[in-house]
Amino acid sequence: MEIINCQEALQRAIEQHQILIVQFGASDCGPCKAIQNKIKLWNLRCPDIYHVYISVEELTELCAQMGIFTVPTVFVYVEGRLTLRESGFFSLEQMLNKVENYRNMLE
Repeated sequence: MEIINCQEALQRAIEQHQILIVQFGASDCGPCKAIQNKIKLWNLRCPDIYHVYISVEELTELCAQMGIFTVPTVFVYVEGRLTLRESGFFSLEQMLNKVENYRNMLE
C-alpha cells in the first residue's frame, strides 16, 4: 500500500495500474483502519491489484474536489476509469469480490 500525498501521485497511480483501489480515511476513524487492514490481507491473495491510501486530513482540498465528504470511502479504478465507489457503511467483502471479477474479465 502506498500513501498518496498529492494529486499528481494519485493521477500517476491511476494511469499506471490496470486496477487500483483508493482508500480515503482519517487517523481517528476506526472503520478506516479496519478496512485498510482487510485490504492489506486481501492484497496478499491478489498482489497484482494496487492499493493506495489518502488521508482526508492531509489532502482536504483534493478530497473535496473528488466529492469525499465521509470516511471511509473506497474508489476502484479499472483501466483508468472510476468503476466502483462506496462510502460510509458498506460491505468491503462484496466490493472486493467485484474487484476480483473485474480482474478475471481483464485476464
